[in-house]
Amino acid sequence: MARYNSIWKSIDKYLLGLYFLLLFCGLITIISSSNEGSNLDLFDFSSVYGHQIIWALISLIICAFVLMLESQFIKNSTYFFYGLILLLLIGVLFMDPIKGARSWFQIGGMSIQPSELAKLSCSLVLAKYLSSINVKIQDFRTKIRVLLLLGVPCLLITLQPDPGTMLVFIAFVFVVYREGLSGNILLFGLFSVIVVVIAIFLKASNTYNTILGFVISGNFIFSAVLILLGSFVFIIIKLFVLPRYRWARYKAVILSLLIGICINVGINFIYDDVFEDRHRTRFKVMFGIKEDRLGDGYNMWQALSAIGSGEFAGKGYMKGTLSNDKYNHVPEQSTDFIFCSLAEEWGFLGSIVFIIIYLAILVRIIIISERQRSKFTRIFGYCVSSILFFHFMINIGMVLGLAPVIGIPLPFFSKGGSSMLTFSILIFILLRLDAERKDVLR
Repeated sequence: MARYNSIWKSIDKYLLGLYFLLLFCGLITIISSSNEGSNLDLFDFSSVYGHQIIWALISLIICAFVLMLESQFIKNSTYFFYGLILLLLIGVLFMDPIKGARSWFQIGGMSIQPSELAKLSCSLVLAKYLSSINVKIQDFRTKIRVLLLLGVPCLLITLQPDPGTMLVFIAFVFVVYREGLSGNILLFGLFSVIVVVIAIFLKASNTYNTILGFVISGNFIFSAVLILLGSFVFIIIKLFVLPRYRWARYKAVILSLLIGICINVGINFIYDDVFEDRHRTRFKVMFGIKEDRLGDGYNMWQALSAIGSGEFAGKGYMKGTLSNDKYNHVPEQSTDFIFCSLAEEWGFLGSIVFIIIYLAILVRIIIISERQRSKFTRIFGYCVSSILFFHFMINIGMVLGLAPVIGIPLPFFSKGGSSMLTFSILIFILLRLDAERKDVLR
């Protein structure tokens, strides 16, 4: 008891309060979205919300145990935990598929998804490695090792397949950038993303032009445009950059052109020979090329109608008519599209409050991270904030039709025990490490 009193005095009450607020809001939203119109029984643990309540209790019990751990024990066990999760990621590939993916271990009436726990293990192992003595992200060997630490679980998750969870690993880019990764690499990454989006759009829109009697695809013209832009940049460098700095700039431009053209050519191959018809249709729907309201665009259009029906102030709690199990207007409204239930019942005003709360928890985590004396805790804190931010951004974008539907849950809201457990442990490990910040020597 004395130990708990000591931890309670040092724990960050703001982050703890925001966590419980999100947890409570998520539970009442799940209760509403899974409402089938019958009498509500909170002790019906066979229901959707009943399972979520059980997982919330399990998460709180495990998090209470986390608060009792020594910070040194957490740091020393990171590689063991990372190896254990890798074994689980390999083992789950031999399980029977559920909804076309081998992502879950079935234990009685409950299921565990190792790919969710992989976010936790990668956050810990990345913090452990980058906080080691004489390890600098600027070194080439360090970059390769970081790539392997994140790439191996990412590859295993891709084999399940679980593309949504796999894409979450992109969030770790923000962490290594904070630790000193060159901004040029981020610029290359941003440039690559822009090229990918344009190339997919041109391919999805099936753009062709006739020039001098030759039928030329839009992607071929895009490659030519990239070369022209590169030539223009070469001229700018020649005119305005000092001779001793020119060669480095020239190499960067050449590398960017090669990356852009390779991506553009690769998209042509992947789009035709790797993507399935459902993937191609989703891209067309996302870019507004096609309105498939009864097919692959069904979820998005149903979600938008539910969100729009909430108007400014919403219909009131438990009074939604489009985003619950009673009417089944929005598919998966308790998982990937849980935001629809919140927006319909609380309207634009409630959605803004929700976004403010979510931004508050992200800002608080960054503040906690920046005040650390321990490099391990700072890096881990940025891992937590990056993962939460990526989930929030992609999930909301997915519901609003700004991102493809790839199955990324909304933390503390979407149905799913593994995700709730993982996000809770991430928060409480940070709370535990932060509680000892004054005891750490610089």
